[in-house]
Amino acid sequence: MTSMIAEALTIESFAPYGSIISPDEEISKLDESAKNANQGTAIKLLKRSKVENPLTQQVPNWNLFRCFSQPHLKISLHAKDSTKAATINHSIRVLEKHPYSSQTFLPMGCSSQEFGYLVVVALENPETKKPDISTARAFLCKGNQAVTYGAGVWHAPMIVVGAREYIDFGVLIYELLDPNAPEKDCMECFYGASDLLVTMYTS
Repeated sequence: MTSMIAEALTIESFAPYGSIISPDEEISKLDESAKNANQGTAIKLLKRSKVENPLTQQVPNWNLFRCFSQPHLKISLHAKDSTKAATINHSIRVLEKHPYSSQTFLPMGCSSQEFGYLVVVALENPETKKPDISTARAFLCKGNQAVTYGAGVWHAPMIVVGAREYIDFGVLIYELLDPNAPEKDCMECFYGASDLLVTMYTS
């Protein structure tokens, strides 16, 4: 069994697995002179999250995912905090990767004041071409943070947490959509109920 504790998503912590769009985190690093767009009424930050596809003949598409919360996760959660005694475990049953494309999940209509979803990632073992579970990490993401999984990075399907019934995500990805080779778009690795667990702190 592999168990991990969900931590708050940050630009630095997620860097080995891809990149994120985290407005509050980015803007907290700036001074007043950074309001340099739209006649001083906006802040423009360039190249925050890398979209990649080594198969350059493909074009990106926006997909839409409506992701529903599972009953045991319809609770308020906290990032790793030793003062929070109550915990809940969530079993990860599948990790997937997109060999030839990054994949960006942009939550729609969510609050920046609470965690809205959980991401679980792992790097690939270069010998087995399967997830290297020793590199697995879990991140709780605020409603205004977007995640870009790097091409070939293993990750769990999106996991909604909190009281809301669902979250809509705009999803940017390059897909071949070849019916004769679906593995070029998505590959999966399955786990038993107790093989890969995420522990989260509850209110």
